[in-house]
Amino acid sequence: MKNKSIFTRQNQTLVNLFRDAKHPDKVLCVPIDYAKQTHMALFCDGSERQLKKPFPVKNNPEGIAFLLDAVGKICRKHHIEREHVFFGGEDCGTFSDNFIYALREEGFTVIGVNAADAAKQRENLQASTDKLDLLGIAKMLLSKRGSIAGGQIGKERALRSLTRHRDSQVRMRTATSNRIHKIVDQLFPGFLDEKCSSIPPFSEASLYLMEDRFSPVQIAKRQDKALLRQLKVHGLQHAETALGKLKVYARQVLGHPPELVGMLQTSLAGEVNLYRCLGNNIDLIGREIAQQLAQTSGAMLTTIRGIGITLAAGAASEIGPPESQPSLRRLCSYSGIVPRVKQTGGPEKGAKTGRVSRRCNHLLKNYIVQCGNHLGQHGPADLKEDHRRRGANGQHADFGMARRYLRMGMRLMRNGESYVPPELRLPRRTSDLLSPDVAHAPRQMGQGQSRPYRLRLRPPPRSMA
Repeated sequence: MKNKSIFTRQNQTLVNLFRDAKHPDKVLCVPIDYAKQTHMALFCDGSERQLKKPFPVKNNPEGIAFLLDAVGKICRKHHIEREHVFFGGEDCGTFSDNFIYALREEGFTVIGVNAADAAKQRENLQASTDKLDLLGIAKMLLSKRGSIAGGQIGKERALRSLTRHRDSQVRMRTATSNRIHKIVDQLFPGFLDEKCSSIPPFSEASLYLMEDRFSPVQIAKRQDKALLRQLKVHGLQHAETALGKLKVYARQVLGHPPELVGMLQTSLAGEVNLYRCLGNNIDLIGREIAQQLAQTSGAMLTTIRGIGITLAAGAASEIGPPESQPSLRRLCSYSGIVPRVKQTGGPEKGAKTGRVSRRCNHLLKNYIVQCGNHLGQHGPADLKEDHRRRGANGQHADFGMARRYLRMGMRLMRNGESYVPPELRLPRRTSDLLSPDVAHAPRQMGQGQSRPYRLRLRPPPRSMA
């Protein structure tokens, strides 16, 4: 029976590296404090002995060559094999990505540690310097904590970059739309309310009206024939009726001071152009996401009714490739959909359940909670019923369905299977395999006695030859 380690969060790559070295003194750990121009590095062995004091390393090819040369010298001095050398640093900005990839191209293991956890390992919690930060990073690495820095390079990594870029673009467009609302409330109050203006907000017709000479006075004075033709070109349905209601409403609202109208119209035209540009970017990225998703196992997530390309791509990219996915328990904790539990005071004291932790992958949490809600609203019948039952029992239905979605999604991605509804998973009835005369023959024969009979399968169809 295999003994289970009490250190469940150790990095398996580092565990194997220390085991292959057979002694901690034969392991070289190189913690690095990343910076945009000059990193700080430190050499220590697996027994926590400092082999070389902190020294600067340039963030360029010369710095890579200098660092590798220093590693070779220290390995020859202490008889350390090259495969027993690993690097590590805090997870930080993109300025360190190329440096990390260069080390990985040389065949070295590079580990990334959480900055908050590394800060707790410092010798002095009152101060923060490069040397103190290096010691905290080194303690995290020697305790075999962290994950592979830079992630697994592949289609999933490209998909994650695309989905995160799209998410940032969506946030920027939302901020732009909020600024448009603020300006329109001054120039033409109620225009973005379809019940008042009869123009769908942020439609092509709405954007056309807002980008040029936008005010209730100027819209009321514009010629009906020319304006109607433009509204039809921009896809407005029932344009005649909508235009009539719009002009009637334009004569009823309060106007802005004429001295400020020109300034607001210029600002609004710029915001409308930015809104359109961001929309085009989001559409372009969405098409690229669909192409990348089709090349990964995450495409199987779209076989679940109610889950589209955007949600499937976001969840699949944050979960990671099937061969490196963590357990379901860790993934639920990583996504922040399980509550905190606190138990103290002995075994007779029960555990208390608190709120979910704010320290999580917020992008993954957003995607899977939306998936849980979509399953409850538009998913298969059994999943909709499960969502309704959880809500009726006072549970957080979206969180509960998010956990179930993770379990299903990991299974589909690992096996490359499509989601099959429960009604199609049931085996066929025996009567469907019998010939009609046997399947429906009466069982009782004679005076209360049943005569056994043999099951006769339906013959295969004859050839048409």
